[in-house]
Amino acid sequence: MKPQMTIKAMSPKSMAILLVALLISPAAFSEQQAQEQPLPESVSIRELLQIVREKSPRYALARTQIDAAQAEVVAADVLPNPKISYGRYDQAGGLRNTQFDGPSQQNITVEVPMLLAGQHGVRKDAAERQVDVAEARVEVDYNQLIRESWRLFAQLLANQQRVAVLDEARLELERLQTIISGKQNAGTASRYDVMRIVQEVQSLNTRLENAQTNLSSTIGELARLLGFPNWKPHATGMLTPIGVSADIEKLWQQAEHNNPDLETARREIIAADSGLARAERERWPVPSLMFGTAFTDKPYGNTTFAGLSVDLPIFDRGQGGMARASAEVRASQLKRELLLAATRQELERAVDVLGRRRATLAKAETEVIAPLSTLKQMAEDAYRLGQTSLIELLDSSRTRTEIKLNHLELIQNEIEAELDVMTASGLLAVYFENPT
Repeated sequence: MKPQMTIKAMSPKSMAILLVALLISPAAFSEQQAQEQPLPESVSIRELLQIVREKSPRYALARTQIDAAQAEVVAADVLPNPKISYGRYDQAGGLRNTQFDGPSQQNITVEVPMLLAGQHGVRKDAAERQVDVAEARVEVDYNQLIRESWRLFAQLLANQQRVAVLDEARLELERLQTIISGKQNAGTASRYDVMRIVQEVQSLNTRLENAQTNLSSTIGELARLLGFPNWKPHATGMLTPIGVSADIEKLWQQAEHNNPDLETARREIIAADSGLARAERERWPVPSLMFGTAFTDKPYGNTTFAGLSVDLPIFDRGQGGMARASAEVRASQLKRELLLAATRQELERAVDVLGRRRATLAKAETEVIAPLSTLKQMAEDAYRLGQTSLIELLDSSRTRTEIKLNHLELIQNEIEAELDVMTASGLLAVYFENPT
């Protein structure tokens, strides 16, 4: 009973405020909160793709193409304005009737254009087809943005791991430096060995600084691409291939349905056909109904007027518009045919490169990467037993580091090849919806 009594006692203004507060749910602010929420310091590829779609100013800029096209729909849906005209006739010379003083005549006419040939409908339809084209072009820009963001993410992961590999090598050299210093104190290592290991450590530190510089450069490049100048993300996850299928026929079937460039070309054909239909209707002249009145003073007299005004299509019968629209239809058809051939060729090239990259990586992991730990232990044992020199030990350490760095490059190359396949087959945006 108390809540009911409280509500009854509320003023109308307070009741309105309460109703507004109840109607506004947290979901109403979800989009704004998503925009204002700070960007995470660490992101996975899935989180990065979500940021690209929901927060990136570059993607938001691309979507303004749709807004501009929708504005044209609004303009096409507006009927032409009527016209009103006013005129006055005054006697300027000649004889004047003395019975009346100051004879004059005034006219008021209203002219209303009539779109009788269906121009209004085809104009709106043509504008709506351009909205479809704009949406497809935005999807093309979005896929390009995903492609470049994903490439930079893989590069960021690779650079992070390059820094880790070089830092691990630095710690290993420092450990060897400690061993050599101990052997020098024991009289079993020369001064040359000490100087040589010091130079090796300094050289590796230089490479580590360059790797850190490249890492900072990639971070800045990714932030600039997405439009976040102060963002310095850290990539999370493992640098591993995506696992894209290399079945060319299956990929081509997906490309025919998902490739945004092909979809854009298809919509451009529909828009061109709609433009041709508009040009055919625009050939018809637009008649205007006219209504008016004319009245005189001294003495007062009033007459009404009704008429019809229409252009005579003697010279301009819309030949230019029809020719232009027909040319656009033919151009859009040729563009799609050329794009189909180019997309198929690009897909075959990308699949071939991907197959070669995968074979190279698999061979390297089996024959080169797998024995690394055993070779490391063998090299250190041989040096401790005096079976090898310091130069051979350092060469072994340097070789292992180069192999690890080369392994990262091979993985990165395969990921980029997979991205090329996904771009040609239109799987980039599909992955965002259903990541594998």
